[in-house]
Amino acid sequence: MRFFRARRRGFAAFDMTPMIDVVLQLIIFFMYTSQLAQLTRTEIEMPEEPGDERAEAQKATITIDIDAQGRLLVDGSQVSLDDIDRLAHLELQRAGGDPSRVSVLIRADRTLSASHVNAVGMRLAELGLPGFRLGTKVPAGGRR
Repeated sequence: MRFFRARRRGFAAFDMTPMIDVVLQLIIFFMYTSQLAQLTRTEIEMPEEPGDERAEAQKATITIDIDAQGRLLVDGSQVSLDDIDRLAHLELQRAGGDPSRVSVLIRADRTLSASHVNAVGMRLAELGLPGFRLGTKVPAGGRR
């Protein structure tokens, strides 16, 4: 006489639902953040020059936009030269005081007077940042 029923061994299955949920959440996250990154970029008509292909290897730690009216913009917000000083000091602290680890990219409008770019460059030099890169747009039919 048997008091216990025999257990049937069922087919072992892996539930894919949680994994599908996680993948969909990641897709939504990356789509949202990629669109958000495009919103902070200021529309500037940059000079058309081929530029330096090696420059893309190092990502800029500070990106300063100067629009056609000469306004300084960082992440889409208007700033002053004093604000750029504070931002540069903060980046120097993050880099452990090593100016070679701070990369500055200036994206200036092509119709802008060079005096605006020079003013920013002089201010960066006073802080101990030896140089900056100037953003350009590849000309139509240009190399790269």
